[in-house]
Amino acid sequence: MTDETKAQRVERLKQEKCGLDVLDDLARYANSEEPIDADTIDRMKYYGLYTQKQHDVTDATQYLLLRLKLVAGKLTREQLQTVIDVSTDFGRGSADFTTRQNIQIHWVECRNLPEIFARLEQVGLTSRMGSGDCMRNIITCPLSGGVADELIDVTAVVHEVNRYFDGNREFINLPRKFKIAISGCASHCVRHEIQDLSFVAQQQGDEVVFDVTVGGGLSGGKQIAKRLNVSCRKEQILEITKAVVGLFRDHGNRTNRAQARTRHLLADWGVERFRQSLAERLGYALASGPEPVLTPSAHRHHVGVFPARKPDCVCVGGKSIGGRVGVERLRGLHRLMVKHEIPMLRLTPSQDFALLDVPKTEITELSQALDALGLPVAPAPFRLRNLVCVGNEYCKFGVSETKQFARKLLAELEQRCPDFDAPLSFGISGCSHGCSHPHLADIGLVGCMTTDATGQRVAGYELYVGGFVHGVESRFAEKTGVKLAPEQVAPYLETLLKGYSGSAQQQGVGDYLRQCAHG
Repeated sequence: MTDETKAQRVERLKQEKCGLDVLDDLARYANSEEPIDADTIDRMKYYGLYTQKQHDVTDATQYLLLRLKLVAGKLTREQLQTVIDVSTDFGRGSADFTTRQNIQIHWVECRNLPEIFARLEQVGLTSRMGSGDCMRNIITCPLSGGVADELIDVTAVVHEVNRYFDGNREFINLPRKFKIAISGCASHCVRHEIQDLSFVAQQQGDEVVFDVTVGGGLSGGKQIAKRLNVSCRKEQILEITKAVVGLFRDHGNRTNRAQARTRHLLADWGVERFRQSLAERLGYALASGPEPVLTPSAHRHHVGVFPARKPDCVCVGGKSIGGRVGVERLRGLHRLMVKHEIPMLRLTPSQDFALLDVPKTEITELSQALDALGLPVAPAPFRLRNLVCVGNEYCKFGVSETKQFARKLLAELEQRCPDFDAPLSFGISGCSHGCSHPHLADIGLVGCMTTDATGQRVAGYELYVGGFVHGVESRFAEKTGVKLAPEQVAPYLETLLKGYSGSAQQQGVGDYLRQCAHG
């Protein structure tokens, strides 16, 4: 069927065989020398599996990326130990935290998948629906249920929604992926502005209600989510989610995958029709609600020490650089959790982590140990807010390397601009898909081809500036047209940042950089 469009092929594959039924095929391939066929490669995404980019042409092994779906971003000590063992035995010690509170392991071989899945199942972990045209992992505040200032604990409803959709064949064949956030966080850490569907807690009199937003997303046709101008109670979240996902399933575009996200349906219908269609599905109209008062971008994180709900305890948030942790840091985290009797690790939507219910008497010791692991509680300003995709190291779309580049860039900027302390965010992406949100950062670096100082073609980065999230006032970063070779990025940014430091500073860094982009 060589004349099929991409959309036609994907829809045919989903009709011929559900992605949830691919495990038998993978087991067959695991016991043979045969390479995985193209149809199975598409279907195995439903178990969080992707083919990994091949760099060594002499190695014929078909390596895979495995994405573990962590419900509410949670890992018990036993589960963390299993992740460590799987990474050690089958993933060359790799482990990355993602922006959907998952863990990705690389270098996985198909022959090891039955053993890997068996180990994961024993401790209640899964990669099911880690990808594919289905509901992706629900993101939520990592401090949910543990921090003193949260508006409402949504842990139970996150698990309720996950249980309903996990493996539910009624909703497994969507036009494309569907991303949801549910959060009672007072700091709005989940970036609801770029989700297909979000529930944002806010205080309304004596009650906590949720503002409902729909149609956010990045990459092609990027859009900030629209408010439906309605609110709901926590008890209504599951039925509203079922209704919205059902609308997307039944009316989303299945003929053009570039136009197949919820935001495209919303653009076709408009907010009023979408709201009316939702009311028809529900059988009632939702009450109107005021726009929530949101936290500025610079404070939407949980890195540091925060008062816990439990007396005499705190919540401690540690920082990675772009989510690249690796098995040795995971081992270090596990040792600290055992030593300080911390039952659970929680991942954040910013590729970081949090430890809850830490006794106040142990803050200093724990913080020093996390610093020694390279996971600081009080990182330097340049390291505080950064998101980094896997880049061309593993991703077939990646043009430029990202993880090591990010670590070197931030360290070099600290040396070049030691006194710079203004709030600043980075999004470093290996390609234009924007998995690391470069279009929402003060400084976005997007992989591209350019020329270096000698005139040679090299993989570099195109500069975007001035993006941020703040509800309907959110702004995408501006494309500057400046393309830099890797070694040119730090000196170029140094000039910009020192220019900001020498200015009147009556505006934020992002606004200053946008001015510079306009000359």
